[in-house]
Amino acid sequence: MLIKVGRIEAFGGAEEVGEAIVRTITGSGKRPDVKGTLRGCSLREDSARNVKYYELEFEVESSAFQRHNVAVCCARKGRLFTLNAQAPESAWPQFSSQFYTIAHSFNLV
Repeated sequence: MLIKVGRIEAFGGAEEVGEAIVRTITGSGKRPDVKGTLRGCSLREDSARNVKYYELEFEVESSAFQRHNVAVCCARKGRLFTLNAQAPESAWPQFSSQFYTIAHSFNLV
């Protein structure tokens, strides 16, 4: 089933969307070995194109891995667009500024 969404706000605010993504990744408790934590969220607006972007930072970990993610979500003309960059937690200090540069550069044209 295809659901058309005109604006990202239809899913809620940035924090609500971030928490929902973390819950989805961790299986809403169905995978007790996988934990997720939303570390930050923000709203970025492009008033010229009338698009709002949710920028999210979150961690996902289990006994087998620890990952750090930066994601951007937006919607326009009935389509949802996402970008996700991730690295092992041990490499996060090395890549964090580059990931934020990537996230801030994500724009619909």
